[in-house]
Amino acid sequence: MKFSTLRRLGLTLLLGAAAWPLPAAAPAPAAPFFQETNNRIEDLFHSRTNPPPPPGPQDNPFRIGDASLAGSHQPAGPVSLATRDEDRLRDAASGLVFGGLLQAGGVQVLVINKASYREGGILTVRQPGGLVYLRLISITPNSVTLGLNEARLTLRF
Repeated sequence: MKFSTLRRLGLTLLLGAAAWPLPAAAPAPAAPFFQETNNRIEDLFHSRTNPPPPPGPQDNPFRIGDASLAGSHQPAGPVSLATRDEDRLRDAASGLVFGGLLQAGGVQVLVINKASYREGGILTVRQPGGLVYLRLISITPNSVTLGLNEARLTLRF
């Protein structure tokens, strides 16, 4: 029994010591050599947390003096539908990547943007204004003619 009483007493002392409040550790004063580093970090990240406003049309580097902006110029006369189709066709064709020309069973197949197209096929091109559907009018060994409505464009390779 003595051993059990000693055991209880030791356990009580241990629990009492564990529950005894320790003095709170005082925060270490910031070292002066860290202050320079903190100031440098603040200078570098200030623009990231508080970004400047985006540039306006007056900040255009291609603007000369007080000339009007190029995007705001509207043509004086009406624009024909054919001109718009030709422009859309030219814009859509500028992003095409030609992979090669194949001859399969007497039919020429052109690889464009990693897909194969035959003469008369429809090529879909994604543009900012939406999808543009181009028709492959003719394929020759050294050129392709694309069409959009009545507009035509021949590209040589």
